[in-house]
Amino acid sequence: MKAILFALLAIGLALQPGHALQCYSCKAQVKNSNCLNVQNCSQAETQCRTERIRAAGFLTIISKGCSSDCVDEAQDYYVGKKNITCCSTDLCNANRAHALQPVSATLALLTALGSLLCWVPGQL
Repeated sequence: MKAILFALLAIGLALQPGHALQCYSCKAQVKNSNCLNVQNCSQAETQCRTERIRAAGFLTIISKGCSSDCVDEAQDYYVGKKNITCCSTDLCNANRAHALQPVSATLALLTALGSLLCWVPGQL
């Protein structure tokens, strides 16, 4: 019985309806805290993009948003650096580190529920 309930829960979580990717969005900001606007991407835009341009080591300009053709890239110039990073899960273009991914949260939930089902003998 426990196995059936666990399987139904897993199937229910796996069959969640799809939705468009969400990315943080901003244009030419000097602080990452100014890049907290959430943008719903189109179906063609399957990646989140973050572009950082660091000029002369003093000023960093940040732009973020959705992209249909993002490519990770790093370039060094005489007076600065340009860095483009790409990712493909909701709100993954947070501050340098990737945010907790929905898949990780789902796996953690399934693990906790599985442990609970195994530790509660004969209750279900």
